[in-house]
Amino acid sequence: MDISFTFNSILFSILKSFKLILIKTVLTILTFFIYVFSGDIVAQSNKGKIQMEINRLNIALYGSTYRDRITFENNFGDNFGFSSIIYFPFRWSVDYANNFNDSTANKGEFNNRLFLIRPVALFNLSDQGSATTGAGFQLSFLITKQWYIEFLIGTVWAESKKNSTDGINEGFNLYQGFYLTKPIHQHFSLSAGFNHISSAHIFNSKTNHDQIVLGIKYIF
Repeated sequence: MDISFTFNSILFSILKSFKLILIKTVLTILTFFIYVFSGDIVAQSNKGKIQMEINRLNIALYGSTYRDRITFENNFGDNFGFSSIIYFPFRWSVDYANNFNDSTANKGEFNNRLFLIRPVALFNLSDQGSATTGAGFQLSFLITKQWYIEFLIGTVWAESKKNSTDGINEGFNLYQGFYLTKPIHQHFSLSAGFNHISSAHIFNSKTNHDQIVLGIKYIF
């Protein structure tokens, strides 16, 4: 019996189930916010508010291990890569209206906001030389004190070597990420999660690449 194959099959099933649960959670939370805050916003109540904020420069750096889902020649733990997220200097925030009287200068990455939408630039490099660059949006939800669950979606262009076996092929691809993030200092946050890069049956690329990532964010 191939133990490696069995382990990877189980891990794939777990990650697939986690992804479906997370998507359902995101939709549920969005529905909740629309229900709770829409009436307040229309009535200009002091209970809830959506506001664009200018924020400090923020960059995330991740180390990763990846899996090729085209040939399955490379599994988690066999190879490594690096990825980075650079956050644009503005964001859309949802919070209680009276919380917007504070400053974003001293409360870390999220400033204790309930919900954030942030435009981002995306970069990824595998140990086989495949690289992706692009842009997207990251949604951040406060789930408990100083803990955030994050969903990232974007479009990237991939470049790869002909003999690479990392599951990345040249062309446009959909980039998805799921993270659990915890601010630990006004300038630092710890983050861990899962990335998936593929054509998503939208583009012509044959990319199918998974990553487990662990990294740190720095807020200037």
